[in-house]
Amino acid sequence: MNQADDNKQLYKKAPIYIIGIILLCSFIVYTYFFFQHPGSNFIQPTDAEIQQQLENGEISERIAMLREHTWKYGSRDAYLYTKMANQIIEDGVYGYNTDGKSNAFVTPGYPIILVVLFHIANILDVDQMTVVKLFNMLLSLGTILLIYLIGAKTFANRWIGIVASALYAAYFTPLHYFRTSLTEIPGIFFFCLAIYLFLLALEKNNKIFHFLFAVVFCYGVMIRPVIAPLVLIAFAILLVKYRHQLKTWIVITGVWAFGAAVIIAPWVIRNFIMFNEFILLSTHSGNSWFAGSNPFDLYSFSDYWKEQAELGMDSKEYAIMKIKEGFENNFGLWFAWFTVGKTYELFKLPDAIYFYTAYSYVNIFKLIHNIIVNLAFITTIVSFITRKKEAIAIAAILIMYIGLSNLFLTIPRYGFFIIPIMCILSGYAIVTIIKKVVNIIQGLKVLRG
Repeated sequence: MNQADDNKQLYKKAPIYIIGIILLCSFIVYTYFFFQHPGSNFIQPTDAEIQQQLENGEISERIAMLREHTWKYGSRDAYLYTKMANQIIEDGVYGYNTDGKSNAFVTPGYPIILVVLFHIANILDVDQMTVVKLFNMLLSLGTILLIYLIGAKTFANRWIGIVASALYAAYFTPLHYFRTSLTEIPGIFFFCLAIYLFLLALEKNNKIFHFLFAVVFCYGVMIRPVIAPLVLIAFAILLVKYRHQLKTWIVITGVWAFGAAVIIAPWVIRNFIMFNEFILLSTHSGNSWFAGSNPFDLYSFSDYWKEQAELGMDSKEYAIMKIKEGFENNFGLWFAWFTVGKTYELFKLPDAIYFYTAYSYVNIFKLIHNIIVNLAFITTIVSFITRKKEAIAIAAILIMYIGLSNLFLTIPRYGFFIIPIMCILSGYAIVTIIKKVVNIIQGLKVLRG
């Protein structure tokens, strides 16, 4: 074998070696954050500090009580999730932010994971959050690998997968969230796993892969319900692929329906039996509608709460009323809010970076965030102009997610969820640009030669 053949073989194997290096480096960084545990929100406040904040009116009695716990779990919501899981284990009561009463405020995907992890921790007699962090670390590393696999399979180019996975591995926010008991890390992992299973199902046309896709995607929905309508993109792709094979399309959609029923039906049946009403996902969407109905924070939420109470409406009814009034009376303002305004709020900074302002590396991670986000948006626009169908399919996920998110409260925490998709788009753009530059240089060499 000559030198040229050796170089070709090395080039073919290089992506495998590189993804291995990326995963190893990521493991080292995650291990450092696991043991060092940086971040101001993970520092336990003293009783004196909490009391001082109470006296200064900075926090309420309820927040003061929660602050005694949130440093361990990462946030108020994280603490409430752990409290919910322990309540399920100890009392057999499924209810979020409630004392001994059942509710359907959150979907069961993440609470079930916590219950399993807490059982493992109790059996091993170790701290519950230690098991949660180790589990999240594995899922985060798995997400990096899945991004590589998705990028490589979607564009039939492993280098796109490499660049995309490297971008996500260099992104800061997962390093924060893997140490919390929140839905972000598991939600992103199951979402990426569902996308990869869908790609395998399309490639192999195997009922098992279609069933697994439906099960995994729906379990992801049970963790983060906002992604549920994204299945319409999968349906559209399926319709195009099998537009001349109606029988095949019907069989596959039937398999999807069965997989969805396996995951979602028990939850719906439980809710109907307990509350005598049809609750497909959860009952807390009204809060997100309400929180997202104040354009650019121009109005006082205290006035909102007062008016809502006077009208006797629930949060969702009141929010929809305000949105309708807003579009009727000041269309420009409200249109700007539900498009550019809310999108900006999703991606204005890498989430959780505000807990690390004392560290010198903050600006580096902000730069990485801006590169990923801006390049992804540019790639989305270019993909529709060039009609690159693979890029359009990935871009459609981003567009639809933003559109769905913009109906509700938009904060960087929710923007983080779609960063893997942005990394894939950015990876595609970077590799495409490099290839074009190389081709231009080679063309110039030929002309000069």
